[in-house]
Amino acid sequence: MDWSKAKTILIITFLILNVFMLVMIVFTSTNKPFTDDYIKYSTDYLSSRNIEVKANVPEVSRYTGKVLYSTRKYDLNALCRLVFGKEIALSENQEVFNIVVGEEMVMLLEDELYIKDKISDEELWFSDKKTYEERVLKYLRNLGFNKSDLFPGKFSETEQLKEIVFDVKYKNLRVYDQQITVQLNKEGILITSAPNKLVKKDNGSGEVISAYQILVMGGLPSNIVIDNIEIGYRRISEGDLYGVPVWRIQLDDGTTMFYNGLTGERLN
Repeated sequence: MDWSKAKTILIITFLILNVFMLVMIVFTSTNKPFTDDYIKYSTDYLSSRNIEVKANVPEVSRYTGKVLYSTRKYDLNALCRLVFGKEIALSENQEVFNIVVGEEMVMLLEDELYIKDKISDEELWFSDKKTYEERVLKYLRNLGFNKSDLFPGKFSETEQLKEIVFDVKYKNLRVYDQQITVQLNKEGILITSAPNKLVKKDNGSGEVISAYQILVMGGLPSNIVIDNIEIGYRRISEGDLYGVPVWRIQLDDGTTMFYNGLTGERLN
């Protein structure tokens, strides 16, 4: 064996390894200060415009995929039994599912399931918030929505009406254009609006813009207070087959703004 040649090979190998390690050290050491510098710049910029951020600014995976929407499959006979107490003869050629019996109705549109149901024990439903939410969740389970599919509901009430709104979740992120609203009035009329779309799977990926970039580049007005910043999914336009990662910014005055997480564009 030529020992001098072997030493030369070992020396070259160690040099290459050292160069690789140096590059990695430089990259990791410069990447974090850049991030910290940008956060400081963002904070100073927001302060100069009197924009107060009370919310935690979340960190998300840099690469997050688009999601595919598909039509949700409802059991129409089960819906009729739930609302009308019996099955209704359905036409095979019926393009729009819209059945009305007395005060009750089941209507299935392209994007929405709408139900108007007369319940008999409305006083119990109306007794308190906890009971109402429990009964609504049980009702929704009959429609195919499990509690684990939903974020905790936002509850509101008056003397005449109780309402709860749930956001549908996908992989523990909100799907902003997929909400369930359930209202009950004193006359025992329960009105449910639920999505007729289903977020089915990831489809492709893209580089998600950080929340700090949105705060700086998103054209926010001056003199505001930001209460919440969150990322979820939403279709850009009605009828789209795909949803994209979307940043949602909520102000203390109730204003909500959405930004495309891939382009930074503000959405309507």
